[in-house]
Amino acid sequence: MEKIVIAGGSGLIGTGLANHLRKAGHEVWVLSRKPSGLDGFLNWDPKTGSIDPDAITKTTVLINLCGAELAAKRWTKSRIRELYSSRVETTNFLFESFKDSADLKQYVSASGAVAYGFEHPEKIYKESDSFGKDIISDITRKWEKAADQFASVCTVSKIRIAVVLSESGGALQKLANPVKKGFGAVLSSGEQAIPWIYSEDLYRVFEWVIAHKLEGVYHASAGNTTNKELTKLIARTLKKRLLPAVPAFAVRLLFGKMALMLLHGNQVSNEKIHSEGFSFLHGNLNSTIQRIFG
Repeated sequence: MEKIVIAGGSGLIGTGLANHLRKAGHEVWVLSRKPSGLDGFLNWDPKTGSIDPDAITKTTVLINLCGAELAAKRWTKSRIRELYSSRVETTNFLFESFKDSADLKQYVSASGAVAYGFEHPEKIYKESDSFGKDIISDITRKWEKAADQFASVCTVSKIRIAVVLSESGGALQKLANPVKKGFGAVLSSGEQAIPWIYSEDLYRVFEWVIAHKLEGVYHASAGNTTNKELTKLIARTLKKRLLPAVPAFAVRLLFGKMALMLLHGNQVSNEKIHSEGFSFLHGNLNSTIQRIFG
């Protein structure tokens, strides 16, 4: 059994992951700015530089899920700064807090699977491929560079997470909501790639990486789809019709700079995590969507 502390653990992924790891027999604590005396939560605030000493004492695994959601708001200058700081500066604070720990054995950082640029949409990227030159890739690169500081303390694992499919919220529900209301549509050509993973499998990837002390970068992706395929599959499952595709210029007008991640994507390989003995329980997109919406 490990004592696991999760930073950024109050969101969709963190809540599910904490429950999953507790069921697996681990002692799990979630860092929160407002713990309100709830069991399983410890206080911290990176902006003020405070953290409960109990979060550090005897903690063997630290998981960092911190990072402002990429698709939550338009990418104004202040929002872009927040996308960087919520990842990089928070990681820096965690390192300063844990750098002298004699107990920490593993640091597991969330990261993004869409990190390789959009010049070669036909390519299936491996973890060893270079970062792209766009803003999403740069955010990911600097996030992982900050995580690498922990190499002087413990094993460092970086999990590049695909789009998470879940009943409880996240990107899939944002895509499905307009479909449910009758005004869903494919974006532009719809050919933009979307790597995906079901939430339960994502939690299992984290558990596997921890159990086997895996070091380095791993993709958490069960497969690759496209905006068109996923949107049509949701509509078919919900028995809803789609409107004509939204032109690219309209997406840019509506979302500004954030349209970059809506109009582009990349495919990623999951061969590396497979080679470590991991098997996905939900590797079929059709049955996964049926499971969520059927």
